[in-house]
Amino acid sequence: MLIVKASSNFAAKRVEYLYEAMQQDKKCDTAFTVRGRMFPAHLIILMACSEFFGTHEGLVEGIMSQFDYEVIDAILKYCYTGEINIGDKHRKKLVELANLLEVKIPPQFKTVNKSNCLNVLKSTGDSELLKKAMYLTLENFETLHKTQGFLKLPVSNVIEILKSNYLNVPSEESVFNAVKLWVNHDNANRKSNLAQLMRSVRLSLLSVEFIINVVMTFCHSCAECMTTIRQEIINKNDKSFVPRETPRSKIQKMALVGGWGIHVANTIDIFDGLNNSWTLSKNIGINKHSFASVLVGDWIVIIGGYNSSNESVTSVEYIDLKSGQKQPLKPLNQARYDLSAVTLRRDSSTDVYAIGGYDNGFLSSVERWNTNTRDWKIIAPLLVAVRDQSASVIADKIYITGGRTNENRKRISTNKVQMYSVATNSWTYRAQMIQRRHNHSCIAFKGKLYVAGGYDLQTSSNLDSVEHYDPNANVWTAFTKLPISIYGVTLCWFLNKLFSMGGNNKSDVWEYDETNKSWKTSTSLSRTREFAVAHVIPYDSII
Repeated sequence: MLIVKASSNFAAKRVEYLYEAMQQDKKCDTAFTVRGRMFPAHLIILMACSEFFGTHEGLVEGIMSQFDYEVIDAILKYCYTGEINIGDKHRKKLVELANLLEVKIPPQFKTVNKSNCLNVLKSTGDSELLKKAMYLTLENFETLHKTQGFLKLPVSNVIEILKSNYLNVPSEESVFNAVKLWVNHDNANRKSNLAQLMRSVRLSLLSVEFIINVVMTFCHSCAECMTTIRQEIINKNDKSFVPRETPRSKIQKMALVGGWGIHVANTIDIFDGLNNSWTLSKNIGINKHSFASVLVGDWIVIIGGYNSSNESVTSVEYIDLKSGQKQPLKPLNQARYDLSAVTLRRDSSTDVYAIGGYDNGFLSSVERWNTNTRDWKIIAPLLVAVRDQSASVIADKIYITGGRTNENRKRISTNKVQMYSVATNSWTYRAQMIQRRHNHSCIAFKGKLYVAGGYDLQTSSNLDSVEHYDPNANVWTAFTKLPISIYGVTLCWFLNKLFSMGGNNKSDVWEYDETNKSWKTSTSLSRTREFAVAHVIPYDSII
């Protein structure tokens, strides 16, 4: 008896030929006409995918007429090749058409969830599906890495997961333990991948004890690994050595809100770290600019501003990050724009502060809104009325840095710093900044204030200076200057890095390089934007 087995791609070549024949209308025995366009096909191929094509052939054309051409093309291609490649815009409609024609498409195409995300990672080429699957994998890694789904992933998928800055783990030990589990699942065939996998483990974040007692014990047979491990132990014993690796971060996005001009302020620039890209939100319908914004839970609260009639306003709205909807809140007592706003967390609620600004004159008034009472209350005024100032919070203290003000009937930029104490409901002066400035940015990080850029009215000049403030010592210290002199920039700490964004009608983004003590270019904004505020928001936000 002679038995011959064709090559592994024998069937695939025939499917490819049949699909090309369908596209060229070769030997097709059926066709469906939708809005003047004909879709030829081989009925026996379609019936092999769904009996519906044979038993209800007369209904197919009417069903297809409800759908876009892209959806029909995709479903027919799937019937021939078993492949689906369609954008997110048409995904729901494809599922709907498949259900009507009783075509069983892969379950992971319909929805991506925690239970199937690992399977999606290794079985689809759809970029949108991969993005959702990777998000769920990174977010739930602590439980998923112990499952059979993870242990059966190819090494390329495992490396892609482990190298991510967004891996949601309690410590770097979990990353090493995942490597250990994956290799031990098939040690004979996988130990050759160990060196490649260990490059994704951030050894500098592990203790010397863990490295010696656990990592070295497991990696003792890998020469490349042992060389790297021994060098890391030497580095850890060198007190002057600065680790280059940063801890993993929870998956989040950065939202840049507001700016000069209604056409700008009506959209939000959103940075997606997974794709390293900026996109614009839909029009959020704010119809004002020069407002302040704060993040309160799942809300971005928009406070005050300047409308299209050239009037300062009292209106306050919020954008729900879960629904994308805009809703009104109780208005301010005082119309104001070019103000600043911050939040302070209480035990069971959050306070929002609207501070200073302008309305036919510089404002010293301050208002406080609470998430429980949802009412604005006038509190102690600033020591000096300002607009275009910047505000931030350390502990239970609010710091107002710089701004424009009147002095001896002359408008000036100030370097004064005003601090509010919740406990005493009073303002006091703190050490003045090194540089006078307004239209700058101020943020708090690890117990210090950082201010950057701005404008100095007295010298009519944009500023490149950056400085930081230690509240315990009450001292300002010069920091690495920005690459250019610019006003209206926005600072944000994101992914354990300091970013400076936009300003002066620009879309430039700079990232501070801690190792080299310098600023380097990063991915530009999707549009020019100045006087905006940055918020770190949940990754699954809908805006």
